[in-house]
Amino acid sequence: MIKYSTMMFISHVYLWCMFPVYIDGYYADEPGFNLLFTTNTDEIQDQPIFFNKPLPPWLRGSLVRNGLGRFEYSKRSFTHSFDAYGKLCSWKFPGNGTAFFTTKFLKSKFYIDSSNTNDIAPYTIFGAVVPEFSELQKFVALSRGVDNMNVNILRFYNESNGKFDYVTVSDIWKIYVVDPLSLTTKRSVTANIPKGHQYTGSVKLYTTLSTAHPLPEPGTKYHITYVSEVSLIPGLKNKMILVKIKSAEEREAIAEWEVDRVSYMHSFSVTSNYAVFFAIPYFISISKMIWYMDTFEGLEWFSDRPTLVYVVDLRNGEIETLKTENMFFLHHVNAFEIGTSKLIVDIATYHSPEFLKVFEMTTLMDPVKRNKFDAHAHLKRYHIDLNANQILVQSFTPPKHIPFATYIDMVTINEHYRFRNNCFVYGAVLNKDNIKFSQIALIKKDLCGRNRDAYWYLPAHYPTESWFVPSPSSSIEDDGILITPILDGQKKMSYLAILDAKTMNLTHKAYLPTTIPLSFHGRFFEDLY
Repeated sequence: MIKYSTMMFISHVYLWCMFPVYIDGYYADEPGFNLLFTTNTDEIQDQPIFFNKPLPPWLRGSLVRNGLGRFEYSKRSFTHSFDAYGKLCSWKFPGNGTAFFTTKFLKSKFYIDSSNTNDIAPYTIFGAVVPEFSELQKFVALSRGVDNMNVNILRFYNESNGKFDYVTVSDIWKIYVVDPLSLTTKRSVTANIPKGHQYTGSVKLYTTLSTAHPLPEPGTKYHITYVSEVSLIPGLKNKMILVKIKSAEEREAIAEWEVDRVSYMHSFSVTSNYAVFFAIPYFISISKMIWYMDTFEGLEWFSDRPTLVYVVDLRNGEIETLKTENMFFLHHVNAFEIGTSKLIVDIATYHSPEFLKVFEMTTLMDPVKRNKFDAHAHLKRYHIDLNANQILVQSFTPPKHIPFATYIDMVTINEHYRFRNNCFVYGAVLNKDNIKFSQIALIKKDLCGRNRDAYWYLPAHYPTESWFVPSPSSSIEDDGILITPILDGQKKMSYLAILDAKTMNLTHKAYLPTTIPLSFHGRFFEDLY
C-alpha cells in the first residue's frame, strides 16, 4: 500500500510538471503573472525600503522608470496593454545606505480628462477600447492625437539655464516635463518643428512620429532625435527630420530628407559621426488610420520589401541610402565606427510585427493564447560599408550552456561604451524554455565571443528591462551592477533587485510596498537623490 501510494504521488507530480493545471487566468506554475497587466492606483511618496544586505557604499543617485499603471477607467477598458495610463516609479539612493520608493501617475491631459469624466477620454491610442468609442468620439480622438507618454524618461540639457529638463516620452513628438524627485507632472511640450525646415507640402498629422529613445549627441551635452511628417495630400512626399534637442522646448534641424512612406521606428542608432535609421517596411497608412480610427490597424506591414537604411552624416547633413533584409525591430543596442567608412549596428530583430499582438489584453491574460506566439527577438549585427554601399548581416551563435542567449530584447549597455566597440549587452528573454511566454530570464550576452555569457532566472519571478550602473573609477566594461524591478509571482509582491553585472548573481533585493505593473524603460541618474 505504501509503495502504491508513493508511485501514485510520483505519477501525479510527473503529470503536474508535464501538463500544468490552468487556474483563474494562469497556469499553476505561473502565479501572479497577470499582475504585470493589472491596474494599481497606489501613489506613494518617498517611502523607505529595506534591502536584505547593505548597499554598495558608492551607490548614489535615482533609478526612474516609466511604464503602465491603469488599464481601464470605470466600465471601459483598453484592448492593448501599450495604451495603459503612464505611471512613474523612482528609487532614491542618498548614498548613506538608505533607499526610498516613489510612484505616481503621469498627470497627462489624457489622464486628467479621463479622471474628470470617469471614463477613458477620447484620444488617439495604439489599439482600441471596449466598449468602443462612438463615431463622434473616434473623430475627437483622431483630432486630439496621442497624449500618453508611458514609455521612457530622459533628461535633456537646457542650454538657456545650464540645468536639465526631465521628460517622459513615447514614439511621438509631444513630451511631458516632470519633477524627477517628486514625480509630479509639470507641463506638456509640443516643440515647433525646427527652423530651417522648408515646407514643401508635407503636413503634420496628429500621429507625427518620433522616437522614445533619443540618443546623446557625441561630444556635446545635447540629445538627438527625429520627427516624421506625414503628407495628407496624395502625390506629395513625406519627410524625416534629424533633430538636435537643446532643451525641452528648443529644437534645431541637423538634416531633412523626403521619403515615399513613413516607417514606424521605435529607436535608431548614433555613432561618433553618423545617425543610422533602419526604415522597416511597416508604414503609416493614412486611409486605414482614418477608416479604423485605430493606430495599430493603421499600420501596414510588407513582408516582401527590404528595409531602407538612412545613414546621416552629423557633420554636414548628407544622407546615404542603403538596403538590407526585411525585418522588424523595436530596439537598437549600440553602434560604432570602424575606420572612416564602416559602421557596426547591433539590433534586436523580429521576423515581423506580429509579435506586438501578444500584448493585446485578451492574449496576455490567456496563457494558452500568449504561449502560441513566437516571442523571441534575434540579436543581429549589421556591417555597413559606406564605400561599397552594402550591408552584411551577422547572426550571433549562443553558447551551448545558454541556448536562448541571443533571443534578447529590452537591451541596455554600459553607457560609457556607447559609440564604442562594446562587448556586453544586457536584456530580457521571454519564453526562455520555448513553452511559456512568462518564463523570463535576464541575459548578459558577450558580443566579443569570449564565452562570458551569463543569465539570471527564477521560476515565477518576472523581471523587465535592467539598467547598468558602473562601479566608480572602473575601466572594466562589466564592472558594475544591474538594477531592475521584479514581480515575485509567488508572493504577489514586487521588489527591486540588484545583480552583479559580471556574474548575473542577484546580490540585493528590497520588497516594495505595492506591486508594479509592467514598466518599459528608465535610467539611473547618478546625481539625482
